[in-house]
Amino acid sequence: MTPPEKSFVFAPMHNMRPKENEPPQNDAIGAFHPGMSIYKKMYEGMGKQVVTFKFDNYAPAKQRRQSILDKMQQGAGSQWYDAIIYFGHGWKGGLASAGFDNASRGDLTDAIWYYGQPWVKVVLFACSCATPGGYAYKMAQDLNCWANEGMEVLGHPSVGHSFTNPQVRRYPSNQGETGETVCPDGRVQGWLKKMRDERAGFWAQMPFMTREELAAAV
Repeated sequence: MTPPEKSFVFAPMHNMRPKENEPPQNDAIGAFHPGMSIYKKMYEGMGKQVVTFKFDNYAPAKQRRQSILDKMQQGAGSQWYDAIIYFGHGWKGGLASAGFDNASRGDLTDAIWYYGQPWVKVVLFACSCATPGGYAYKMAQDLNCWANEGMEVLGHPSVGHSFTNPQVRRYPSNQGETGETVCPDGRVQGWLKKMRDERAGFWAQMPFMTREELAAAV
């Protein structure tokens, strides 16, 4: 594994407001914040830089987006990011918690281009962003000028836990809009076991491992 030297990690500050007659939500403090904390502890423990930001997800979408872009810029300093990590709600058309959709996608990918390394890994720990033809695919298309430099966008093609969801796809790939399944062929059971161990943190290491390392690990 080649750990990222500097990561920008962002997640919603508050639990999502419950709908009328529904129980309180526990998404931010129950999943997104723990994921951010595990990631930060892991990579800072390796001596790497991790810039974290909990944005106000109760603010209007435009304000949310701008706060994230501002923090990304401020945190970059003299060293560009080689990992951009999102914990939050997602869907085929965007990063729901953060307020980014396809209309505003260019603002995010432009910021990654400005403040990211050509080999940056963008990891969307969010539901459905890697649905075929979805947000992960389109972000990779936006950053396609770095496709031969090691840039990748990873995400989940399905609904599930923010970061232990075992279904993960990688873009760009020769599979086009479908993306490449990150689980090595014939290693499904080992992959499921590794991904579901929240505290062990394989899910946080997986984006930065080679295909050979992944096959050996599971």
